[in-house]
Amino acid sequence: STHSTQNNYNYPSPSYSTIMVNVPSMCLASAIFFTIASSMIESVESWSLLRKQLCEQRYEEKTDVFKRFDDGWYWGKIVNFNSESCKYMILYEDNYAYEYEDGEELDQMIADAVNPEQLVPLDTMVYNLYEDGWWQGYVESYDPEERLYTVRYNGDGETEEYFEGDEEFYEILDNAVPPQIYPLGVSAYKEFGEGWSLGWITEYNEEDNTYEVTFEVDDHSEEYPADDPELEEIIDAVYTVWMVEQAEMEEEEMEEEVSGDESAD
Repeated sequence: STHSTQNNYNYPSPSYSTIMVNVPSMCLASAIFFTIASSMIESVESWSLLRKQLCEQRYEEKTDVFKRFDDGWYWGKIVNFNSESCKYMILYEDNYAYEYEDGEELDQMIADAVNPEQLVPLDTMVYNLYEDGWWQGYVESYDPEERLYTVRYNGDGETEEYFEGDEEFYEILDNAVPPQIYPLGVSAYKEFGEGWSLGWITEYNEEDNTYEVTFEVDDHSEEYPADDPELEEIIDAVYTVWMVEQAEMEEEEMEEEVSGDESAD
C-alpha cells in the first residue's frame, strides 16, 4: 500500500535527453557572453589606441592665445597637453587656468593672438567717470602691433591709451552700450529764454527708451527719447558751449589778477 501511495504523486523524472540538451545550452550562452564581453573590451582598447594615435599635439607649449570672457579680453599661454584626454591646458594672465579640446575654439584663440584684428571700431563712443563727473570720448586710433587703443575725450581733448584686454577699457565702452548709451549723471547744457542752464540726466526709462534731464533753472525736468537729436545736442553743448564759457571766465579772472598786481606795483 505504501508503494501505491507514492505512485499517486506525479513526480517528473528527468530523462537523459533533457540533461543532454540543457547542458550544451548553458555552455553556449556562456560562450556567447564571454565572446561579446571580449569584443567590447577589445573595442574599448582599440578606440583608446586609435584616440591616442589621432590625438596629435598640434600646438607647442608657450603658444600664445587671446580670448574674450564676460569681463574682457585676456592673454594666455599653452602650458600643457594631455594626450589621454586630447586637451590643452591654458594659463591666463590673471593666473586662471582652463582646459580646451583641440578644435575650432582653440584655433580661433590662437589665430586672434597671431593675427590680431581690430575688435573695437574707430569713433566708438565711451563714457568715463572722473572725480569731476562723466566725460564723453571716442576711440580715435588703433595700433595693431601693440594692440593699443587711443581714446580722445571731448572738451579738453586729452587722450588715454588702453591695451586690448584692459578691463577698464571695456568698462568705459560698456558705459555707452545701447539701449542706455548715456549713464545717469551725464551733464547737459540748454538755452532757455532767460539764458543757458546746466542740467544732468537723472532718470532712464528702459520701457520706452527715454531720458529725463533735470536743469538747474527752477529745477525744471524734460523728457527726451533716446533718438531725439536735441538730446545729443544739449549733451554736446556741455563741451562746445559750457566748457568754452568756463575757459573764457577763467581767462578773464587771470587777466584781472594780473591787472590788479600791476596796479599795485
